[in-house]
Amino acid sequence: MKILVVAGGTGGHLFPAIRLVEEIRLHKVGEVLLVSSCREHDIKILREKNIEFKTLPLVPLRLRNPLSVLDFIIRLTVGTIKSGFLLLGFRPSRVVGFGSYVSGPILLLSALTGVKTIIHEQNVYPGKANRILAMFVNKIAISFSETRYYLKRFESKIIVSGNPLRRELRRSQREGDHFTILAMGGSQGAHTLNRLIPEAIGLIEDKKRKILNVVHVSGYRDRDEVAKAYQDRGIKNNIFSFTEEIHKLYSESDFVIARAGATTVSELLYLAKPSILIPYPHAGAHQLLNARLLQKKGAAILLEEKGLTPEELRDVILSFMNRAMLNNMSARVKNTNGKDPCDILIREIVK
Repeated sequence: MKILVVAGGTGGHLFPAIRLVEEIRLHKVGEVLLVSSCREHDIKILREKNIEFKTLPLVPLRLRNPLSVLDFIIRLTVGTIKSGFLLLGFRPSRVVGFGSYVSGPILLLSALTGVKTIIHEQNVYPGKANRILAMFVNKIAISFSETRYYLKRFESKIIVSGNPLRRELRRSQREGDHFTILAMGGSQGAHTLNRLIPEAIGLIEDKKRKILNVVHVSGYRDRDEVAKAYQDRGIKNNIFSFTEEIHKLYSESDFVIARAGATTVSELLYLAKPSILIPYPHAGAHQLLNARLLQKKGAAILLEEKGLTPEELRDVILSFMNRAMLNNMSARVKNTNGKDPCDILIREIVK
């Protein structure tokens, strides 16, 4: 069996696909090839993972700039032609897409030519590509049962698989009077959080601040600025531009301050890790719905970015410096996880 896996554009789309490819190889389900974007970041990750891949010259559609629209049309045309040749050359019997602009042409061509197709949706609210592809594919795998509401026209196709996560993730329970915060903004960092979090922690009184340590994944662009912000305020810190070992940082942290990307929310839910979520306010409000899911389960506090002040964030951080409260938040979601999502997806691929 030949299996084509399509993902890229963001880490939230790419990392679940990488986990699936690794499991397909490990269990020798079939020959697998991953197709991704031509983003430098995607290529770097795939090379480090030693995964065989091809790229498509696609970019997201940005309507505000006429030149960007023209570039999108040209790249979409070239990408669709290249997708056709890729399918003819590899001849897959199964194609699995993880959403985003990368997956559109190749999944559509596969479905129209009779190849068995599955799409996977990581977010609560489906992305534009998956909402369109849902009409054509054979199966729709979703991470959260709440997503059924947005795809109810295609109920017969839906399976609830969960979101494939890094195998290294391990639950941990921390004790003691000191607290470690893991601050992160996704695989590329988040400029607003990089500025806001040091400011908020800097407003905490000395006695409380001395028992705090911050592990901050800043992205490459802001690393030096973030390090200086903590140093100037006398805050104990450890800064990473990017890390492949996020599982270790989760284990070392008592709670997390983050955006609400699909992978982040799935990992926090799996680990039962309390969090303060500040969703990215654009991209169709996907992250807001993701964050609300964890908030409803009692495992997170949701703060919207618009109008958020360092003082407001400081107060929420102080409320999290309470061991009993953190343990209670963790307990609410500790037993919400079932089978490995990759096992479910592989079973569907084989079927």
